[in-house]
Amino acid sequence: MIRVAVVDDHPIVRDGVVANLSDAAEVEVVGTAGTLAAAAELVKQHHPDVLILDLELPDGSGLDALGTLRAISPRTRIVVFSAYDGEERVGTALALGADSYVIKGTSSDELIATVRAVAAGGARMEPSIAAQAVNALRAPRNLRVTEREREILRLVAAGHSNRVIAERLSITERTVKFHVGEILGRLGASNRAQAVAIAQQRGLL
Repeated sequence: MIRVAVVDDHPIVRDGVVANLSDAAEVEVVGTAGTLAAAAELVKQHHPDVLILDLELPDGSGLDALGTLRAISPRTRIVVFSAYDGEERVGTALALGADSYVIKGTSSDELIATVRAVAAGGARMEPSIAAQAVNALRAPRNLRVTEREREILRLVAAGHSNRVIAERLSITERTVKFHVGEILGRLGASNRAQAVAIAQQRGLL
């Protein structure tokens, strides 16, 4: 039996994943969570074989929690389950300890096949995601940001709050927070002002 835990803050998505996994006779869902804090407790309590982890959660980015979750349960295999892809994000997730990367909207058969593969100690990714992972490994080590992140950086540099940035870019405030967190981590900055200074120094603004 493959013991699986699911972490996603949207109940309808979380319930859908659980329902899909329940179609596989050898899969048992041992628990669910909607925040990083709850995910840590869930992993500590159950030590699942596979953890399906969303990256964008109310209390932070799943990328930042990968190391902590690994430390809590080293044998737990982690499948990132995200609405976002991109070479930088996929490459970073795998570099930080994820065993696979699945895009939301993938078929239930593909998700179950991925769970089976990583639980057996292997790896499985859809071709487009695998290609992004390979490209990320081949890419130069210099810092790269997406055009959306560059837009957000410019607005941060102008002193705008997450709420104002969200309004200007017609995205949610939580999405802005997610991107800002990723930018800070990638720049090695501890706050927004430091991130702006580093970005200017590196010619990103």
